[in-house]
Amino acid sequence: MAKRYYWLRLHDDFFDSKRIKKLRKIAGGDTYVIIYLKLQLKAMKTDGVIEYTGLESTFADELALDLDENPDDVRVTLNYLLATGLAETNNEETFFFPYAVENVGSETAGAQRMRELRERERAKMLQSDSGASQCDKTVTERKRIEREEKEKRERREDARTRDPFSEFSLKEEDQDLTDALLTWLSELSDSGAPLTAKEQTDVLEKLRGEFPRDEWIPAIQRSAARRWRSVFRRKEDRKTAAAKKQRDAWSEVVPAEDTERLVRLTREMEEADE
Repeated sequence: MAKRYYWLRLHDDFFDSKRIKKLRKIAGGDTYVIIYLKLQLKAMKTDGVIEYTGLESTFADELALDLDENPDDVRVTLNYLLATGLAETNNEETFFFPYAVENVGSETAGAQRMRELRERERAKMLQSDSGASQCDKTVTERKRIEREEKEKRERREDARTRDPFSEFSLKEEDQDLTDALLTWLSELSDSGAPLTAKEQTDVLEKLRGEFPRDEWIPAIQRSAARRWRSVFRRKEDRKTAAAKKQRDAWSEVVPAEDTERLVRLTREMEEADE
């Protein structure tokens, strides 16, 4: 398997964020910010998700062992991240860090070598073109652009013919769903890190098992826009689903008058038998 390198992009306004500023103002806040960055680095290779394995008595203790940090500091950091939306959880055993997905980049060792080779070739081209005419430069640049566009088209075409997403779209017969899936594939392919067939299969199983049908396309579009490698339900969608489940459960409760009527009928039948 080709070696893959990952990196976490830190926006230039990271420390200007009100949530980060507030975290730093807490006693020991700088330590909490470092723990937050460590958590993102840990989560970025697993689609932003960190799961509790049960090695330690609590999730915070387990993370503290893994991050080489104090358990109390990790616990305070987790509580703050959950309260401010920088982390999410639905069962206290699986935590999702959205910015670890949105700000992650990766490439294989081969892609890294190819990128470096192209940079060297581009530098040589600029040097050799210093004495050439402007026309020659224009032709060379046009050929480069055409070659890159051709590679993108080939990647898109290859994705349409061999990936599980295409097979799934054909079965669903939903053009909007097809467009959303292909757009997601194209975004990740253009970034140099296309979804593998296994990853696509996992996504489809997650959609069918965890998402209502009307949430499929919005979830896929969110992942495409942010170049995430999986799909995640929004917190408000999960709350709405939980509320609906509770309402459905209440609606199944037999009204009191029906219960009394059944009891009365049962007594009447018993008296008739006597």
